[in-house]
Amino acid sequence: MKKKKDVKDLINALKHKGEHLQQRTIDILREIKDPRKIDSLIQALKDEYFSIKKKVAEILVKIGQPAVEPLIQALKDKNRDVRLGAAEALGEIGDSRAVDPLIQALKDEDEQVRLGVKFALGEIGDSRAIEPLIQTFKDEEFEAGEEGEALAGAAWALADIGEPAIEPLIKALRDEDVYIRRRAAWALGEIGDPRAVDALIRALKDEDNRVRGGATWALGEIKNAKAVYPLVKALKDKDINVPWGVAWALGEIGEPALDPLIQALKNEDGNIRKIIVRALERIGKPALDPLIQALRDEDVYIRRRAAWALGEIGDPRAVDALIRALKNEDNGVRWKAAWALGEIGDNKAVDALIQALKDQDTNVQRRAERALIKIRDSRAVDALIQASKDENSSVKKPQKQF
Repeated sequence: MKKKKDVKDLINALKHKGEHLQQRTIDILREIKDPRKIDSLIQALKDEYFSIKKKVAEILVKIGQPAVEPLIQALKDKNRDVRLGAAEALGEIGDSRAVDPLIQALKDEDEQVRLGVKFALGEIGDSRAIEPLIQTFKDEEFEAGEEGEALAGAAWALADIGEPAIEPLIKALRDEDVYIRRRAAWALGEIGDPRAVDALIRALKDEDNRVRGGATWALGEIKNAKAVYPLVKALKDKDINVPWGVAWALGEIGEPALDPLIQALKNEDGNIRKIIVRALERIGKPALDPLIQALRDEDVYIRRRAAWALGEIGDPRAVDALIRALKNEDNGVRWKAAWALGEIGDNKAVDALIQALKDQDTNVQRRAERALIKIRDSRAVDALIQASKDENSSVKKPQKQF
């Protein structure tokens, strides 16, 4: 009884604000090897103070092997915080003895405990956990590509297990359960192994739109050029969310996707061309020429997006085309062209931007003003002063010389 009381006294000492006393207490508790004392530590995982629970969990991890069996028993404790803390500690200790008990704990009644168990199995990385984790895909709330605890569990655990999980996950892509297929695609993307590419390409034709979306995301994560042409074909997917995912994926793959995307720009469907411009934007400088060409597209959205992308890329070779775009019939194209010229910062654009200060659209005027200030060419000073005197202009008098 005295020994248990000693441990409880030490745990209470963790609440002391003095840093030196806290550290000394932690050092003493770390040296515990007696299972009865370890049990007292485990019960402290239900302490009302989060800071105490956190420190106790860290101590149990530091104790290591002697704490494994008591922690396994704690997975069946009536208190939810004790079960969760035990699962997390077992994951960090990484002892294979905990694998089977943790697999059983995947059926815990509490969602947070189940989540902690999944992470623990991922940390341990034992292949025995692969199939049980895949089966829990049916039970999770999940949207491929989103972030948050709901999607994290089994998919991230399998990604942590890594290479041994690849073949079972490829097999799971053909499972009759749609939820298993969705999460399998996501997990394969997290692992990022090219061995999954063929299976993910096949999944681009899955009957479920979220499986197809997950496959596009995964192929973008893997970044294998073999996926380019199948992804370009998927631009015509009947679900609008899938083509936008394709644009992201092709942008991630990068330059190998450039020629097929340039060819696809000839498509008569304006929606597909919009998506292609977004992909080109992600590719960046190698896509400069097709983006300059897109400044002349009949679709105003595409012209606007191309002007913005050219500003993001910042290559002076786009200056002439952007100067021409300052006279486009659409004010959105004009102000994005003015912004882009400011981002590029080439003095060659100064005269055209000075003319844009007189644009009938105030948004264009303001963007031209900011671009000139950013370029810092002395020729712009008088023009800005004159524009600021015009009652119809939104341009402000410059505060100082460039």
